[in-house]
Amino acid sequence: MLLFYILIFIFGAFIGSFLNVLIDRPARGETVFWGSSHCEKCNHKLVWNDLIPLWSYIRLGGRCRYCRSPIPFWLPLVELATGLMFVLITCFFSPLSGELSLINIATLLHYYLVGSLLLVIFFSDLKYHLIYDSIVYLAIGATLLYRLFCFFMPNALPITHYPLPITNYLFSAFFSAAFFYLLYALGPKIFHQDTMGFGDVKLVFLMGLLLGYPKIIIALYLAFLTGALVGVILILVKKAERRSQIAFGPFLVGATFITLFFGV
Repeated sequence: MLLFYILIFIFGAFIGSFLNVLIDRPARGETVFWGSSHCEKCNHKLVWNDLIPLWSYIRLGGRCRYCRSPIPFWLPLVELATGLMFVLITCFFSPLSGELSLINIATLLHYYLVGSLLLVIFFSDLKYHLIYDSIVYLAIGATLLYRLFCFFMPNALPITHYPLPITNYLFSAFFSAAFFYLLYALGPKIFHQDTMGFGDVKLVFLMGLLLGYPKIIIALYLAFLTGALVGVILILVKKAERRSQIAFGPFLVGATFITLFFGV
């Protein structure tokens, strides 16, 4: 069993290596599916043994093989986070009986995909204050397909939890997105500055579709709570000012994962 989870972690780490491409290249105006990986400092093309997730970073001492400039710590961090996320998803959503049915496979693939896309949103918003529409729309589409799949297979037993009615997920998505749209629209009029981006509205729609009620309430509460705490800490240590804008997407994504895995 331990070997199985080690293999899942390695698989997730390789997916994380590709997620780094999805996170960084669009922000730089580069294409995602074309062009080889290269050092950000010297632009030297990287060969296959420079790109082994986590291991290459450790073996090279965190520095480029060619110019010896530091490799951004974000890269192994994303790979590590993806590997751990895949292990968590496998632990929480794999069948207790050990038998894989069609609904079991669909559930695992859905959470692997959507979890990976949420990590892209987390790091792209944290690094660049960008939430890519294509990533959010892909996650929404995948979640809608999964909800419809479960709806049309009412007698199939899901992995560890029975799904809520599909109307619950749809109402949760629309009402939570509508609430955030009000914050998005009224924020500049009340606080005389943008309080959040429209990408957050679309992200919250995805959260409602993924979590349903009451988990969406728990997730939004956690996001606001952690966001406020971090904001206060940054102000106290003088890393931010009262009117500084802090990316809210990472708090929404973090709250989604916590609620998904540990919520009621």
